[in-house]
Amino acid sequence: MDNQQQDYISDRLNVLRLRFIERLRGELAYLSDFADQVRKGHVDELALNDCRQRLHKLAGSGGTFGFPSLGEFARDLEKRLKREQKALAAESDGQFDFLPVDENIADQLELLIGIADLDNPLSTERERSVQPDEELVSHGMLVRLIVVLDATDQLKALPDELQKYGFSVETIESREGVLLASSADPCNAAAVLCSDASIEGVARWLEAHPRGAYQPPVPVVCIGQAENFDRRYHVAQHGARAFMSAPVDLPELVERLETLVQELAAGTKGRVMIVDDDRELAEHYCLVLKSAGIEAHAVSDPLTLLSELYAFEPELLLMDIELGAHSGVILARMIRFHARWLSLPIVYLSSEDDPERQLRALSGGADEFLVKPISEDYLIRAVQMRCHRARQLSELMNRDSLTRLLKHSVIKQEVERERQRCTRGDYSSVAVLLDIDHFKQVNDTWGHAQGDVVIRTLANLLRNRLRESDAIGRYGGEEFLVVLPHCEPSAALRLMSGILESFSELEFSSEEEVFHVTFSAGVAKINDFSAGDQIIEAADKALYERKRNGRNGVTLYTDNA
Repeated sequence: MDNQQQDYISDRLNVLRLRFIERLRGELAYLSDFADQVRKGHVDELALNDCRQRLHKLAGSGGTFGFPSLGEFARDLEKRLKREQKALAAESDGQFDFLPVDENIADQLELLIGIADLDNPLSTERERSVQPDEELVSHGMLVRLIVVLDATDQLKALPDELQKYGFSVETIESREGVLLASSADPCNAAAVLCSDASIEGVARWLEAHPRGAYQPPVPVVCIGQAENFDRRYHVAQHGARAFMSAPVDLPELVERLETLVQELAAGTKGRVMIVDDDRELAEHYCLVLKSAGIEAHAVSDPLTLLSELYAFEPELLLMDIELGAHSGVILARMIRFHARWLSLPIVYLSSEDDPERQLRALSGGADEFLVKPISEDYLIRAVQMRCHRARQLSELMNRDSLTRLLKHSVIKQEVERERQRCTRGDYSSVAVLLDIDHFKQVNDTWGHAQGDVVIRTLANLLRNRLRESDAIGRYGGEEFLVVLPHCEPSAALRLMSGILESFSELEFSSEEEVFHVTFSAGVAKINDFSAGDQIIEAADKALYERKRNGRNGVTLYTDNA
């Protein structure tokens, strides 16, 4: 067997394992619902038999796909349920609609879900990207910028200033519009900053270093003196994504860079579910999308559609109109019955090309039509654009408008989710509550607009200095809540102290006056508590202990705090 064949088999095995994980998520969603029905006493003979059969399948496939503990536990639980089923059948003798199933069965099902650790669709991805504690003290996201320096000296001070915000900055020189030879690779940069005098040379340089297929171009931020229409048009003509007047407002620049970085990072990502009874065609579409970095999942049986939706959490649904005995139009209408899926974009992927029939089909609850046959390139680009739009809408719902961090309710949920994950995984995690010192004085002295700048600046600094696996939220006003998985309290203290030092060095200006701001923080070890609210309360107590001792520091919660 040659290497090419080995690679193919390895790839197919990985695909099969992913398919199992995707199916497992649906099964776990079903088992969780079944456990709830057991507690409510709403289980009949048919449901009990269905649950036992699902456990039987998990017992047979768990070990094969890398979940040996899950398979063994499912096998034991299947035997237990089979004995329970026989006993209940003998006792009821068909006299009752619902069976008095032992509530311990529900407890065992929840333990099974915990073993799988797939109850949160993001848990495995988040934990896989977590780095050891030693890495925590470094810039977790390492957002890389390239600054082009030229004779105008407009950007001369920028590299040092941007590094204070946690960016990794490289510089290259430009003379008379020509970029000098440099080892800097723009393909791996989050953004390029240049003056308006260098924009043409930067454009040529980027054209000579194209990014990969379906990758968005590196964004260019241009800084210059010119305010007239013609100059701005010239800058836009050469590909700039933003233009800012010199001298640049640093907090405003950092905020704009953060927006561009997030758009670039999410440019090719997406979660797409394909519903088509042609299995081979659905698999083909999945492989095409996966080749472009898009996570895709095929569903061929409409009867499992709803459970698969909740398990996979897609950003976009592609669905054929004709699905054997079922209609995609009716399925789209049925999906909209659930409030959770009212905003889910549904796109018909069908050979139907009659405009009138397309309009009638769209009236059932879908958003758009893509007509088969469709080229691979068109499919990828169409999906990327629609996923990007769906992500923007999701950001509006789940993110704070000022800081673009998680909203109060969402970050509180992250605390409880991480408590459950680190309890099951037997590792340490911490929560940190931060509060900007004397923030009322900032607002009263410098104005609410400057207060907003301070809040956004701290949000940007946290986002740059923390890992992608960390969760950051605006808890309220000038307070921030951070969740640090796989982190010991000692490492969290070092990390937050380093961020505090960087934040205190930043200069804020208003009407030619400069001022500095600090924050106070409380740290609580998540493992020490049995509920998310208790963790936040402990971090809050540590925070106020810090304030009583002079603010401008980080304090770890103890029983005496």
